[in-house]
Amino acid sequence: MIDIRDLEAFVAILDSGSISKAAESLALTQPALSLKLKKMEAELGVKLFQRTPRSMVPLDAARALEAKVRSIITQFDGLSDALASSMSELKGSVRIGCLMGWFQTLLTPSVERIYAQAPGMRLKLHVDDTEKLIYAVSHGRLDFAVVAQPFENVDGLHTEHLFDEDLVLFGRNVPRLGAKGDEAARRRDLLARPWVTMANPDPIVEKYWREQFNGRTFPWDKVAVPVTTDHIASLPRLVSAIPQALCVAPRQIVLKASERGYLEIADSVPHRNSVSLVWRGESLSVQRYALVHATIVAQAAAFASVYGTLSQPRETPLTP
Repeated sequence: MIDIRDLEAFVAILDSGSISKAAESLALTQPALSLKLKKMEAELGVKLFQRTPRSMVPLDAARALEAKVRSIITQFDGLSDALASSMSELKGSVRIGCLMGWFQTLLTPSVERIYAQAPGMRLKLHVDDTEKLIYAVSHGRLDFAVVAQPFENVDGLHTEHLFDEDLVLFGRNVPRLGAKGDEAARRRDLLARPWVTMANPDPIVEKYWREQFNGRTFPWDKVAVPVTTDHIASLPRLVSAIPQALCVAPRQIVLKASERGYLEIADSVPHRNSVSLVWRGESLSVQRYALVHATIVAQAAAFASVYGTLSQPRETPLTP
């Protein structure tokens, strides 16, 4: 007979795409996990995965079962929570995604608080960009995610606005740029320097440029972009390594670098990025939802109270 551990093994293989990674996440040996999969396939009379040299590819039968199996696991975990008399007795797992830029500042302290209150819980953390995090939450692969605007409207998701973050221009010797009153001179000074960006074109740079220069588009064909990176936390060090380089990023990414003195923040931009917490309403038991939700919101409020970026949290449908 198929039991809850077999279903957890099935979901772990789906999420990781690998027997070895799934076994590691469940603290099982690979042979033990393979036996659980064979047991499920025998009981159901269908093949669930196609094994390749590097991965386990889910077949149509596995995809057809995925939503139902995840729902059963959630309900089972909810039964355990209902029997717990206090937060310290909570068990089960919660999967939380986060943007790299907020992992250390927001998620790491939240993990510490959650474990202090519920040491029996298991947290599975994932770092990615907003688009992939939204997809993972909407498809039941994550329970919560910390994301930033803009993101697509997705039915069935909820969002709570945590705070707004300023976008800032930073680099070395940035105060030597042309005065704001002379727009043409300022543009020339900016375009004469190399830029470090997250992409080419980079939407954050575009936002900055439009705000500074009356809706103008950033002239990517007229500026040198010697480095692009997909790791936002690497921006300050990259900018400091390239003579005269400039960059635009959320303020909190460069706070420590500017405090240490090897980078300067030139100015903030009227545009702000909205940072939000998203989740599916039915993905967790009430106790685990309440603990994780309250902890992340409290940590966001603590951060924002220090740096003055807090906007009043509010729950709304997920909209662009």
